[in-house]
Amino acid sequence: MVLNKNKIVLASLIGIIGVSFASIFIKECANVPSIVLSMYRLDIAAFILLLMNFINKNKLFPLSRKELLLGFASGVFLALHFYFWIASLKYTSIASSVVLVSTNPFFVVVLSLILMKEKISPKVVIALIASFVGTVIITASDGNLLSEKIDKTALFGDILAIIGAFSVSFYFIIGSKLRKNMDTNRYVTLVYTFAAIFITILAIFANEDIIHYSSRDFSFIFLLAIVPQLIGHTAFNWALKYLKATAVAITTLGEIIGSTMLAYIFFQQTINLWQFIGILFIMSAIVISFRYGKV
Repeated sequence: MVLNKNKIVLASLIGIIGVSFASIFIKECANVPSIVLSMYRLDIAAFILLLMNFINKNKLFPLSRKELLLGFASGVFLALHFYFWIASLKYTSIASSVVLVSTNPFFVVVLSLILMKEKISPKVVIALIASFVGTVIITASDGNLLSEKIDKTALFGDILAIIGAFSVSFYFIIGSKLRKNMDTNRYVTLVYTFAAIFITILAIFANEDIIHYSSRDFSFIFLLAIVPQLIGHTAFNWALKYLKATAVAITTLGEIIGSTMLAYIFFQQTINLWQFIGILFIMSAIVISFRYGKV
């Protein structure tokens, strides 16, 4: 159990660090449409996984009809999450976008209660409240939602981020169900592949240019597929075996901390006192989730 606990903490930290780079890489690809970024992120990740499984002769099948359907649904919600969230970064600040897309724990709690009849530990509820307080503080300090004059462009981006949060909540709920009997490799290969197929079809129908971008853009696109997706998301998916979906969702809030710090380093977006206080609340929520959110 101690070993598993250490592994859970390590995997979660790797996940947090990995996904924290997503907003940075996306901001560096300002000329690439959101749906194209989402497509390449998932296509590259899925291709690498399929290639590795082929080389290692791993058996991905047989899969039951239920597993295939759930895997497809999870992939669709993951693709929609990336599309809406990446689109939000074109309209609002990194801080607001990351904070609002990270409201997914609240959706996960509601969906867990309704769909899975899952009991929520009182201590996890405390973590949820702490994460909510931290989220509100950081959002308020960013000024997009609570300023006297609302920036309509930023507000549109904020709404897109919330839709992205709702989508990823279903991804976590379905993932927690599939991961009970499916190993990490089979799960991520299945879901990332379905997500890649779905988002590629959307990109084709959107009639966006998917080729004519700079080598610099493609470099950051490749990094987006490797670091946040293959490393970050896969680490969280590994943790779904040992933590409840709510706990994993709360843990992903660490992205707020990582992205805010990276935005300060790369884009000189300042971290004020209120953001720092909000970060402390979120860190407390993550610690409680590690301790009391086990399956």
